[in-house]
Amino acid sequence: MTVPRPRIVVTLPARGVDEALAQARLARDQGADAAEVRVDRLSREERARLERLFPPPLPLVATYRSRAEGGEGEDEGAARGEVLLELAALPFRWIDLELDRDLGLLPRLPAPESLGRIVSSHVPDASPGGWKERLGRLEEVDGVGKLVVRATVSELLRELVPQAERVGTEVVIHTTGPSGPLLRAWARRFGFPLVYAALPSTTGSPRVEPSQIEVDRLRPFLDADELPPLFAVCGRPIGHSQSPTLHTSWMREQGRPGLYVALEFQDDQEFVDALGPLAEGGFLGLNVTHPFKDVAAEAASELGAGARTCGAANCLTFRQGGILAENTDLLAILRRMEELRASGHWDGRSLAVVGAGGAARATLAAARELGARAVVYARRSDAAREAAQRFGAEVGRATHGSPTSLVVHATDVGRAGTSGLDVPIGPLLVAGAHVLDWVYMPGSPVVRAAAEAASATYEDGWRLLVYQAAASYAIWWGDGPSEASVDRLISEGPCPG
Repeated sequence: MTVPRPRIVVTLPARGVDEALAQARLARDQGADAAEVRVDRLSREERARLERLFPPPLPLVATYRSRAEGGEGEDEGAARGEVLLELAALPFRWIDLELDRDLGLLPRLPAPESLGRIVSSHVPDASPGGWKERLGRLEEVDGVGKLVVRATVSELLRELVPQAERVGTEVVIHTTGPSGPLLRAWARRFGFPLVYAALPSTTGSPRVEPSQIEVDRLRPFLDADELPPLFAVCGRPIGHSQSPTLHTSWMREQGRPGLYVALEFQDDQEFVDALGPLAEGGFLGLNVTHPFKDVAAEAASELGAGARTCGAANCLTFRQGGILAENTDLLAILRRMEELRASGHWDGRSLAVVGAGGAARATLAAARELGARAVVYARRSDAAREAAQRFGAEVGRATHGSPTSLVVHATDVGRAGTSGLDVPIGPLLVAGAHVLDWVYMPGSPVVRAAAEAASATYEDGWRLLVYQAAASYAIWWGDGPSEASVDRLISEGPCPG
């Protein structure tokens, strides 16, 4: 049976009419069915130029979002009604009315045949009980009802999924915050008439709503004959992740319509509790990053060789009746260390590992496989001893470290919001040494600065990310991306968006 496809509505971030027109053309060219013009983001002078949008490149939704519901427009009164009536006089295909503010205008609007109604309610702080009450009201509107709430993944799965399974075919439910991509990815599963999306990330345009998925990623996913597989990267925080970009690139090259999103979890329990519902909801695999790699291995029903060796997993695969855990970080760091040895950037005899978490354990496992002496340096001495004992390494003291030709930095120092180095890197380096940092796109140059101060070369974790992503991709799809594609993404570097 063919599953109905929702219309894709791209929310335009434009601050001017000419910009909105250009963005609407781009949205059309990338597969959008309609575009939402956020009139509340336009100045009074730009609102006076809205006629320049017509005839539009695709059907347009006029939205004047109030400040109370997360926008920049008027909340109440005559001023708000005046703007909405001005919009209704223009040839928009739909007008967005707020449930709590605008329904009194209905008798003054053109007939629904010429101006459709989308009645929305954005309730960032309402309780789940309030969500249910609002959904009931939205189901009674003449037009499409749209509920947007801020929700954690557990709130979405516990409170909103049961509602989504029961609502009529003219109601849309979206969330913002940690769970934002989920109901957008499940829009077809629940039969929503619309799904709101963003412009392609390659445009560099800021998203009005960060939870939205790009239209060029949604279009092939929604157009597939059946419901294609879903994938996600899970962590906290996760907004910086480049994994969706990598996997999307490879799926496009190989003509595979899967969809890969980013999900943020509050704690270990929320992550573990979500695994079953995600599998039931069409997810085939998850990449797992800080701080859930240990619990990911514990939650699995089967451990692959890498996950068993490291005691941590960054790749979960949902199988019939179980979860397979693997550690593709190990494959990535092993591959890179072999390359560094072959190219002469590392003598292959010894290395220092800063940190004792999941990335450090993968590095120590790789060092053991290559027969290299490894010394662990970590802020917590007990964690350093445990990691060293597990992999036959030594525990070092930074103030009395043995200089070596390779230092692998395996903590989160350098990411936005982290503090400085707890373990000084300089004393661990011989002249001409190499520092390999697991952190990619570091927000702070603290590790690079320490390397350069010691006359060492520095490499961030971008190559490691691409290598582990390619290995995860191969597990899920049965074959990996081409080496040419891997090399191209490494050379291009992270996507600025």
